[in-house]
Amino acid sequence: MPTIPQSQTGAGAKTETVLEAQAPAFSIQEAEAFAQRAFGISASAHPLDSERDQNFRLLAEDGSEWVLKIANPAENPALLDMQTQALLHIEKVDPSLAIPRVKATPDGALFHEIEGHEIDGADGRRFIARVLSFLPGQLLDDATLHPALGRDVGAMAARLARALRGFFHPAARHELLWDLTQAPELRTRTHHIEDSKRRRIVEEVLDHFDAEVLPRLQKQRAQVIHNDVSCLNILVDGQRVAGVIDFGDLIHAPLVCDLAVPISELICKHPDPIAAAAEITAGYHAVTALEDDELRLIFDLVSTRCAMGISIANWRVCDHPENTAYIMDGIPAIGAQLDRMRESGAERMYAGLRRACATPISIAVSDFTRTSSDEESLQPLLERRRQRLGPNLELSYDNPLHVVRGEGVWLIDATGRSFLDAYNNVPQVGHCHPTVVQALARQAATLNTNTRYLYKSVLEYADRLTATMPSDLSVCMFVCSGSEANDLAWRLAKAHTGNSGAIVMEDAYHGTTDAVYELSPAEHGEGRPLAEHIATVPAPDGYRGKFRRNDPQYADRYAACYAACIDDAVASLAAAGFAPAAFYLDLILASNGVLVPPPGYLPSAFEKVRAAGGLCVADEVQSGFGRTGDHFWGFSAHHVVPDIVTLGKPIGNGFSMAAVVTTP
Repeated sequence: MPTIPQSQTGAGAKTETVLEAQAPAFSIQEAEAFAQRAFGISASAHPLDSERDQNFRLLAEDGSEWVLKIANPAENPALLDMQTQALLHIEKVDPSLAIPRVKATPDGALFHEIEGHEIDGADGRRFIARVLSFLPGQLLDDATLHPALGRDVGAMAARLARALRGFFHPAARHELLWDLTQAPELRTRTHHIEDSKRRRIVEEVLDHFDAEVLPRLQKQRAQVIHNDVSCLNILVDGQRVAGVIDFGDLIHAPLVCDLAVPISELICKHPDPIAAAAEITAGYHAVTALEDDELRLIFDLVSTRCAMGISIANWRVCDHPENTAYIMDGIPAIGAQLDRMRESGAERMYAGLRRACATPISIAVSDFTRTSSDEESLQPLLERRRQRLGPNLELSYDNPLHVVRGEGVWLIDATGRSFLDAYNNVPQVGHCHPTVVQALARQAATLNTNTRYLYKSVLEYADRLTATMPSDLSVCMFVCSGSEANDLAWRLAKAHTGNSGAIVMEDAYHGTTDAVYELSPAEHGEGRPLAEHIATVPAPDGYRGKFRRNDPQYADRYAACYAACIDDAVASLAAAGFAPAAFYLDLILASNGVLVPPPGYLPSAFEKVRAAGGLCVADEVQSGFGRTGDHFWGFSAHHVVPDIVTLGKPIGNGFSMAAVVTTP
């Protein structure tokens, strides 16, 4: 099919922009006559809103519906050709996408030029006209935003971008006010913003974008994008997107810019901006996976898009004061949203988007207030818990915390309040870490079995795990929990040494199995004696213990003390008829109060245990994987190498996976 001729561009191009030139102003009768004469459509015409062009909805006598689009005379014909070719490309590569279809003239042309003599209203100018199919549906601008609809908006934006992935056109890198990569050029127009405070904020955003954001944005993947998946261009049917119209802002730009458009508009309509952004992003990510660098940019892209909207509107009002109400519609809400974003900061949105890309979510709107009715509503849940989980399972707080989800370092309760989780020892890299969630999903979709089959992944993991430890610790046994790991370590120690006694810290906790329960004085309660094969040593408490941290000889005194304490424990076991099989040690002394052990207190204790025939077991369930800050494993800080290392569920960020690492 013939395309729009390019000869009208170049040296003879008009100097007016489409925002400055007078839009076409044909009458309904002229539009109907032209549709019949040029495109063979006998129809009634009905005007449609348009900012720079003139559009008519055509209700044809045969029941079909079309849109007659008469372009602004200042529009570059090459851009119209690009839009038309993009629609044809999308129709070819993804026919199910709900976008307008191009209707050719009876002789096969994709456009028709209206000459000045053809219709009286042409006023001597030439206009390019096209006809596209009419898409039914309600504008998103008039719809209620539901989580499912937000995700569908994101998915549609991603589908459009995917369909355009293989498309290009010579006009794709044209000048466009709404091109985010050209946002710094708007800095010369901010003086039109009369509100000085608002002007300062907009200028700060544009300056930050120019200096900090644009260099990072230019490194991202780029292609031709729709660039205006907005509330006035998205058609909806209930909670689903029914179609997308208006390809007038089509441009070659970084892919992530396409996502910033619906987010910047829809968060203005939602009481929880991060929740709305998360839903849209989750929908997009489900179609086209977003990279972490792209997620980090979204906050700044959305902020910049808001600043652009404010700047452009105030500039245009100066040129078109008669159209102030239309141009400034929604600008106060955009300004308020920009203020909200600056208050919340980039990190909160980034965290929410990362969470959304791990698993699509619906975030409840927070009211931050607990009422008596909230307390009363927990009673059925508490009773159900007692019935199903037993009456002796403790809750961490007297006022129960009813959590519904986690995100990073936060636990969020049923009212939407966030609580800093300084207690939970399972999520090693934070609640619901997207990389971990994605890895779990990939593995579950590939293989989920036990270690009695031959496969590589368990060996690769064992290689990587043991590579972090001293070379002698090179054999892994995988189990499901820290309790199982400590139970297995106990069996290994008894089998290897032939002994059956144990030395543990006072108030230690090592698990819930029958055997390991005996190694956990913290579980026994006051007054209950330990089993006769268990001996304890005191924790090195520099705050309340025998030696205090302000003593210059604090570490040396505890080292000598511990050698003596081990001797006493060995003697106590011998008096009861036992020899030590193992000395169990939690490297951060969590059950003793999360103490900071004195440096160098363990080597002599390890020597004493081994001299008595026992093994040294490092319980790294809570201290391992870098949690002590300076070392990957807690034992490394004390210049000792244990015989056995036990690991719990933090090994899989809470997934039921644990390990025992020992020597051959």
